[in-house]
Amino acid sequence: MGKLLSLLFCISFFVTVWSQSFNLNVSNGFGTGTYNEGDTIYIWANPNFQNYSFTSWQGSATNYMLESNEWLTRIIVPQNSNVGTINASSQFVDLSSNVITGNETISLPGMNNGIQVPTTKEIYYRIPQNPIGVIFCFHGTGGSGAGFENDFEKKSFFKAGANRNYIMIATEANEKTHGDQDGNAKLRWEINNPLSDNAANNIDIKLIEALKDTIFNRLNLPVDFPTFSLGVSNGANFSDLCAAALQFNASGHMTGNGFYDIYANRPDATPVIFVQSENDQHESANPTMVINNHNALISRGISSELHWHKKTPVYPDRFIRTTDLLVSPENSDSIYQRMLNTPSLLDSDNKLLIQDNSQLPNNLFSGLGLSSGSITDCENQIKIMNADHKFHSHYNNRIIDFFEFHLSNEASVLSNEAISNILIYPSPTTGLIYLSGINSSADITVINSTGEALIGHIKDKTIDLTPFPDGVYFIRITSSDRSEIKLVIKGA
Repeated sequence: MGKLLSLLFCISFFVTVWSQSFNLNVSNGFGTGTYNEGDTIYIWANPNFQNYSFTSWQGSATNYMLESNEWLTRIIVPQNSNVGTINASSQFVDLSSNVITGNETISLPGMNNGIQVPTTKEIYYRIPQNPIGVIFCFHGTGGSGAGFENDFEKKSFFKAGANRNYIMIATEANEKTHGDQDGNAKLRWEINNPLSDNAANNIDIKLIEALKDTIFNRLNLPVDFPTFSLGVSNGANFSDLCAAALQFNASGHMTGNGFYDIYANRPDATPVIFVQSENDQHESANPTMVINNHNALISRGISSELHWHKKTPVYPDRFIRTTDLLVSPENSDSIYQRMLNTPSLLDSDNKLLIQDNSQLPNNLFSGLGLSSGSITDCENQIKIMNADHKFHSHYNNRIIDFFEFHLSNEASVLSNEAISNILIYPSPTTGLIYLSGINSSADITVINSTGEALIGHIKDKTIDLTPFPDGVYFIRITSSDRSEIKLVIKGA
């Protein structure tokens, strides 16, 4: 009898396990396969370098997506869902017919050896038919405005903004044109005193002010037309400074520490969305400083969001995402296979175990006939997957969503009834998690991976997950005007 019960238990167990698997079909992208319910599954849209811009995912799998409007998204199907098969199809739009794309040389203010001089600048732009705002994009140290039209990741953001009816503008810092002006051997956007820099004492802010006036006059835009900025690294620091000095509606900040005085003490500080990389190896990337900057804005009632770009899996077609798609699918797969076959390079989820690219195998790209530019592009993709110091397009639409909320300046300052701007940390956690940026009227619920509400109607800003098993949990925060869901992992 005991043996029979054991046999029945085993049969029941295997039937249960079998019923937890499901099929995922991905069209116009990557990630098709058979998976288990409760697993975190990554899928990716096809890359496109020219005039097509990713818009969204469609299909039954969207019910389980954590980021349904980003080209890279995660899917978690709760256990016991018995979905059988789900589908996801990435959607693109052709910008050729309704977005003007180009570049032009114009004269703008410049400074060379302390003397202000008219300076010829190359301006890169995308102008939609019915614009609702302007986004200025700022390169990092040593970069250029051209990067937003010839770098795959930057161009992806440029296209995403134009698709959502923003005029996209990029140019280059004064030092990029006139050379190192402050003797630090780096070509950067000028930042002298974060508390007081403005168009009168900072040449790069003056440059952007003049460029803004030129665009507004040419396109006959009203003086209060919504204006935003996004930068990377030094450009991110300058983005927040320039937005404050010129009173933009909001700014986007990707990597880089920022300057605390901007967020805590400038009376003209504007809303900021921070996108930071969890494995950022750059000297200017201090996570504690970024958290402090975000919290400084929140404490002043100024809208802010903080997102952590985390490591993502290597997959066979990742290295197609290069300038003009010059790396073939075959070469991309060869690089992927070499990475798979390198001991201690990837974990069981195909995420990188190394800290930075210096630990890559020396022969990773040898014998493939790749140009030096294509190899650099591939190395940059590895940095992005490794959540290192690099501009990436994983948060394109979430950044633009933040800007969209701030199209009206009335949304820039939070009231007790305004939306939550939420930071939940740490994740992974061993038990306790802490929440910041949540207004007093928000309703908080903890949900497990099967969709069961474990704790409801929470008002405290500390939540204890100790009683629950390791796994994935969702924190749902409901405010007066929207509901947000954040993912937290309990366990190592």
